[in-house]
Amino acid sequence: MLAVFTLSLGVATITAMFALLDQALLKPLPFPHAERLVTLGTYMDDYGNAAAPGYYAPLRAMPSIESAGMIDGGNVNVNIAPGGRPEVALATHADRGFFETLGLPMALGRNFDEAENRPNGPGAVILTHAFWQSRFGGDPAVVGQTLQVEGRGVQIIGVLARDFQWPVSLDMVLSMQPDPLSQNMSTNQQIVARLKPGATLAGAAAETAATLTPLLLASADDPARAREALSLQPPRAMPLLSGAYVGEHGKTIWLFVGAAACVLLIAVINLASLILLRSLTRTHASAVRAALGSSTGRLSLPAFGEGLLIGLLGAGIGLLLAWLGLRLMGDIVPPEWLRGEHVALTGMSVVFALIAGLSAAAGATLLAVWRGRRRDWRRELVGGGRGGISREDGRAGRVLVVAQVAVAVILLVGAALFTRTLRELESVPMGFTRSNIATFTLSPVKEQYVTVADVSALTRKVRERLGRSSAVDGVGVSSNLPTGSQLNWPIVLPNGSPLGVQYRMTSPGFLEAIGVPLLTGRLFEDTDTAGADPVCLVSAAFARKFFGDGNVVGRVVMLRLDNDRQRPLRIVGVVGDVRQRGPAEPMPPILYTPLAQVPEGIWSIMRQFGPLSFAVRLHPGMGLNDGALRDAVNEVAPGQPIANVQTLEAVVGSTTSAQRLNLLLVGLFAGLALLLASVGLYAVMSVAVAAHRHEYGVRAALGATRYRLLFTVIRAAAMQVGLGLAIGLAAAMVLSRLLASFLFGIQALDPLAIGAVLLVLGASGLLASFPPAWRAARVKPMQALRID
Repeated sequence: MLAVFTLSLGVATITAMFALLDQALLKPLPFPHAERLVTLGTYMDDYGNAAAPGYYAPLRAMPSIESAGMIDGGNVNVNIAPGGRPEVALATHADRGFFETLGLPMALGRNFDEAENRPNGPGAVILTHAFWQSRFGGDPAVVGQTLQVEGRGVQIIGVLARDFQWPVSLDMVLSMQPDPLSQNMSTNQQIVARLKPGATLAGAAAETAATLTPLLLASADDPARAREALSLQPPRAMPLLSGAYVGEHGKTIWLFVGAAACVLLIAVINLASLILLRSLTRTHASAVRAALGSSTGRLSLPAFGEGLLIGLLGAGIGLLLAWLGLRLMGDIVPPEWLRGEHVALTGMSVVFALIAGLSAAAGATLLAVWRGRRRDWRRELVGGGRGGISREDGRAGRVLVVAQVAVAVILLVGAALFTRTLRELESVPMGFTRSNIATFTLSPVKEQYVTVADVSALTRKVRERLGRSSAVDGVGVSSNLPTGSQLNWPIVLPNGSPLGVQYRMTSPGFLEAIGVPLLTGRLFEDTDTAGADPVCLVSAAFARKFFGDGNVVGRVVMLRLDNDRQRPLRIVGVVGDVRQRGPAEPMPPILYTPLAQVPEGIWSIMRQFGPLSFAVRLHPGMGLNDGALRDAVNEVAPGQPIANVQTLEAVVGSTTSAQRLNLLLVGLFAGLALLLASVGLYAVMSVAVAAHRHEYGVRAALGATRYRLLFTVIRAAAMQVGLGLAIGLAAAMVLSRLLASFLFGIQALDPLAIGAVLLVLGASGLLASFPPAWRAARVKPMQALRID
């Protein structure tokens, strides 16, 4: 049973991680000839491209392209009212060519037509299959109905196939109506193309670079700088799977697979040790059968039979444990990893588990048979089965223990490094208060709140209504919360230097609500309206980086508008820095402007990217639930839904979710490795003590004390553990460099992490070896020396 338990743990971990790997990285996209799908555009990051609407026609006309389509790079909140019930849905925009390029037919209805993709054309919406089922009960008559989207009636023209998958969560796809001449890259569109049969990715990449480079240089403010940037990161073509679906989480999944492989390796080593020791208990029976003429093959049959049974049972139980583990993992794995599906065991996972279990058992059995091929059966018969463990057998058992400890060290060092990283991240000051603050988002319905004045009046009413609650100590609204999201905008410094900074439009009371301190000057006031002089606040990082002399209040910066226009903003105050990109990133320069003074052109662009975020500071011990917030908003703005109700503490916690997942899974695998290594040490030492029982009896008869015998066994175990620690630490020092990109605030060779591993493994080795050592110390000489 111990062998089956050992193998099942190893099979469970590697099978669960294989299922995650298959779902996220290996599973082909559900589109016909998906290997020919690519994304085209300029470098956005290591894992994605971006393109402007003005580049669409030239790219689509390239010789290697069969068809192409355009889609927004992310999703946005939209206000809808199915059946008259206001709610918030997740949507994106795409054109007709996008669905034609994917080649997946609609479940119901049709694709967009050319008129619906023209600027100012009739709006249309295509529902996802899941949203159609949940909101419309799967009614086929939904096609042709009108859905209220942002206060405007939009016709439902189709329902996507059940198999449709996209990297971001979606409820619907709205018709894209871009300016075909726009070269504005800030809208973050993606161009998805299908290569012609026989066309290569390298050929498409070369065509993309040749097509886009002249266009990018012609539209650049600084052609020399743009030429340098394009020489380092030219426009490119990327496979759709890696460029849109996998992203940077691919290396994290491979990290988990590697950790699970280490657990399986320890399980295999442990199993080999147990089977080897099990074979020693059959030496006398095997010697008798050998004396009667049995061949080596026939002598090995019982071992192979046991190995086959252990492999099948280990694979079966491992599959059950993997299934349970995946059920528990469902809520912690980011949904964007899974393409909108739930990670689950598939037929491929079952086959993989069977292969892993049977291969591990077969390998361990072969090792045991190979170790016994040169056994002296005559000596075994003469000794009456009391020969015990030979020198070679004992050496093999010790080598296996050392190997288990060494592999366990690698996993434990990884877990210790992730623990230290998470502690470092959580200790970083964020620059604002996170406790007793509730947040929610609100996207003003576009048809009802058109201008900045409309939106400013709406937010003022909501702030005043929430401020009348006895639980509320302060409330404000901003285009972004102080962490998690970001938005860049171009400005011009007094010396004429153009640059991009983090841009925030906020109401009076927002910075006070989240506890961002005022360092000098004043904060925004209710008098900072559209008719007043345009003002702004800057962060301390902004003041240091762009002015340096500390004399900032009263200076003027220029906000870039469309058509090369600029708007002067007078700095009236400097506020504290916040870690907008999370605790692992530096505090960026931020420019704040009053919401009521935002230019109409900027507002029309910014409202496309995301909702307004409210921060409600509560009195200690008080709370506002989801329903209370919705009722308060509905009281002053009927038909205006809100979404994403959560605490600011939860928002901050989401910025370290990746590190928490790393720690959870690698820590779990490290715990399993420690358990298996301890079991292996216990098994080897137990059999060794039993096999040398006669020797310990002789030593006791000659005057050896119990403590001497106890020390002898523990010293032997300590030597094995110590050698395993040395080898494992050497390997961990080499492999830990692979973890450098996952760490924060510590080195890959962190002394505290390594010291903790030495302490834990040393203590575990001592505990695992103590019971066998205690049995050796309690051997009674008369019983041990008695001839059976």
